[in-house]
Amino acid sequence: MFTDVTWQDWEASGDREALLLHAIDRYKGSRFFRCALDAASYFRGENTAVGRKTVLRAKKIETRDEHGRRRLRTGTEDVVGNRIGSGFLFRFITQQNQFLLSGGCILEDPAHKAMLGEGFDHQLEHLGERALVHGVSWGFWNADHLEIIEAARDPLSGFFPLMDEMTGCIRLGVQFWQLPGDRPMYVRLFEEDGVTVLRRDGASLAAAVPKRAYVLRVRRDALGEELVAQENWSSLPIIPLWANSEHQSELTPAIKAKIDAYDHILSDFADNLDRANDVYWVLNNFGGTTDDIARMLEEINRIKAVANLSDGTGSSATAEPHTIEVPYAARETALRLLEKALYRDYMALDFDALTGGSLTNVAIRAATAALHLKADRYEWQVFRFVQQLLALLGVKTQSIRFQRQCIANESETVSDIYAMRQDIDRRTALKLNPYIQPEEIDELTEAPCESD
Repeated sequence: MFTDVTWQDWEASGDREALLLHAIDRYKGSRFFRCALDAASYFRGENTAVGRKTVLRAKKIETRDEHGRRRLRTGTEDVVGNRIGSGFLFRFITQQNQFLLSGGCILEDPAHKAMLGEGFDHQLEHLGERALVHGVSWGFWNADHLEIIEAARDPLSGFFPLMDEMTGCIRLGVQFWQLPGDRPMYVRLFEEDGVTVLRRDGASLAAAVPKRAYVLRVRRDALGEELVAQENWSSLPIIPLWANSEHQSELTPAIKAKIDAYDHILSDFADNLDRANDVYWVLNNFGGTTDDIARMLEEINRIKAVANLSDGTGSSATAEPHTIEVPYAARETALRLLEKALYRDYMALDFDALTGGSLTNVAIRAATAALHLKADRYEWQVFRFVQQLLALLGVKTQSIRFQRQCIANESETVSDIYAMRQDIDRRTALKLNPYIQPEEIDELTEAPCESD
């Protein structure tokens, strides 16, 4: 977490504009910001480590001597090879986030859920995804809806808080963004008594939008709109959703190292395949120089033939084309082991392990046990976020739960329901049936049942 500049520094500063610009520069250069941007690259399938990889290749160099005659010689150069990035992080984070949040947030009182605004569940999913990628994502309660603020959107845009050194509470929030080029930087400053938008002009900041309260009461009539009241919340309406208790991205050093190794092996294998596509020549009884070889190969590549390979000694000279068999067994084993280790370390579910229609629910529960444990730790962070948001709106509750995705052998589930049909009522049986939608239950229970 960024703590280079704190709330106490803000309070004691005689030049808050200069301190704000200094804090933004410090945050851009912080390890947290760099790691967040790095994780976002891996999430997009852009491996930054493999992105710097080059391969050494031979090249033909043509020169002229003092008599103007063309000379050919061989040399080497670094060229861009295959840079293959994998989608492991996207797959893992999407699975973890959707497994917990795809069913939405469920509150005991529907009125409390309505207070969170339309589309809250989708916003929460997006917020959770950004949190898992960056380590934290910030939810801004903007009057009547949730607004997502990313900790690191790109190298020129992000958000960081100024925290109280005594309590650890967030006392002020700084969001900054800038388009590439010579565009100005904008800063949105979140304070407890309102929000201000600033624009950087040279070395100073000027107000682009004056400070206003977080809630504006407007009266509308035939003559237009009239501002009648401004209100603020009891605390800063900026709430963090942490990815985990360590407050770090899910791209941990252990996961990153394995992804890098996997991508390097795959990229190197592709480079070897490219090189193996070329035919190389074995020259027998060839007494020429390296320049003669280069000249001869140029003729072969140009007209696909050569007139004479004799070195003048009378010995028979031949040229035999050969190809290279690229070894793959060791690489295939390494890739398979790395992929298995990645799923195990992230505690993700490898769906290749869930194959076959005869897979029992017991086997499915065993295969998904690690994913449930991972979701348990993540659920506490989302639970705390929703609880703090409701507290901001004046609701204190512990009745917050999330409907996880259900992975089951549905045919076996229906058979189990049939076996215990004598012990449960019809409505319960319909609720347990995976083929029955919740909105269909009332209609089915009102209809007469022949078996009853």
